[in-house]
Amino acid sequence: MNEKLNTGRNFGGKNWLLVLLALILAGALVSERVSAQFNSSDNSNKKSEKKDKKKSKSDDDDDDEDEKQKEDEKQKEKEAKKAEKIAKEAKKKESKSSSSSSTKTIAAPAAAATAEALEAVTATVETDPVPNGGDAADDPAIWIHPTDPTQSTIIGTDKLGGLAVYDLSGKQIQYLADGQMDNVDLRDGFTLGGQKVSIVTASNRKTNSIAIYKVNSQTRQLENVAARSITHTMKVYGMCMYRSEKSGKIYYFGTSKTGDVEQYELADNGSGKVDAKKVRNFKLGSTVEGCVADDKLGHFYVAEEAVGIWKYGAEPDAGTQGATIAKVGDGHLYADVEGLAIAYGKDNTGYLIASSQGNHSFVVYRREGGNEFVKKFRVGNGDKVDGAEETDGLDVTTANLGPAFPNGVFVVQDGFNDKGNQNFKLVPLQMIVKL
Repeated sequence: MNEKLNTGRNFGGKNWLLVLLALILAGALVSERVSAQFNSSDNSNKKSEKKDKKKSKSDDDDDDEDEKQKEDEKQKEKEAKKAEKIAKEAKKKESKSSSSSSTKTIAAPAAAATAEALEAVTATVETDPVPNGGDAADDPAIWIHPTDPTQSTIIGTDKLGGLAVYDLSGKQIQYLADGQMDNVDLRDGFTLGGQKVSIVTASNRKTNSIAIYKVNSQTRQLENVAARSITHTMKVYGMCMYRSEKSGKIYYFGTSKTGDVEQYELADNGSGKVDAKKVRNFKLGSTVEGCVADDKLGHFYVAEEAVGIWKYGAEPDAGTQGATIAKVGDGHLYADVEGLAIAYGKDNTGYLIASSQGNHSFVVYRREGGNEFVKKFRVGNGDKVDGAEETDGLDVTTANLGPAFPNGVFVVQDGFNDKGNQNFKLVPLQMIVKL
């Protein structure tokens, strides 16, 4: 009996150990499963959190992008308002400037212009371009044919090469590559070799001399008649001519960048050639180029480019004192003051016309009296011929030159020809003034 009881206890102990072991294994298994579930849940939570973070970052990036776009739009709006403000201030300033100084820009290259709408005239003819490019064409002179005005010509300088002769249709009929001719002028009725001829002179900057020609009325071309090389004692720039009503003599005026003016008397040397001797000189304060003499009234006008227009006596014994008749900055003239020309009217009336190069315009003064201001105008673009800007030299005649120019013609150099090299424009005079 005791043996059975002991046997029973032993068996019961072993079962208890097995049960314990089973419980431990089961617990471990449950724990592992719980841990796996926990890890799975944790990973899922982490992934979800990561996803949420990523979404949050994406949302933040979108917000940043929206914010950046808003900032850009604000900046653009700010810049637009600033530009608008600047434009308004500029417009206000221009309006103020216009009312106080009468200045405004006319459509033309690199220059100022007058505020009021300048009267515009148009050229009906333009000459062939000069052979040389760049700033080459400079000054014209009008030769009137003695028997057939329609056969008259325009003589123009090419200051990089010589002289060109054009007919009234603008076609070049002669070119003389004789030097750097800056200005040109002419006078009829010069006695040479016992005959009356039209004498033409030009300032040759290459040789610092007076170039002298006569017009062959048959061919309408120029022929050199200089007796010798007549050089200046200054460095010549521009020039013009004068025929005295008192003596009948013909003179040449040379001008310079140093303000010096020299006057020469021209004469036949006895061998059918033209010689010259200096009879007067005087000096202005700065650069002078364009000039013109009034043969009937005995006046000599010269343009001091940065200052204005001066008036002297044209006779060699007239002294050296001059008077200004117009000043740069007076509301009419804008530097540089360049070419000058006289339109002769009846009973010593007429007009003095000046090139106001700084604003591409031309200023008209009365020839008589105190040279009162008359008007301003510009040469604008026409249907077939472009306008004239930055004009250097000019010339005018009131003679009837035929159907194309029955009341005379106004000729100007064009600094910006639209068809190549510089050239000259011809405007019917009745478009500008009535005489």
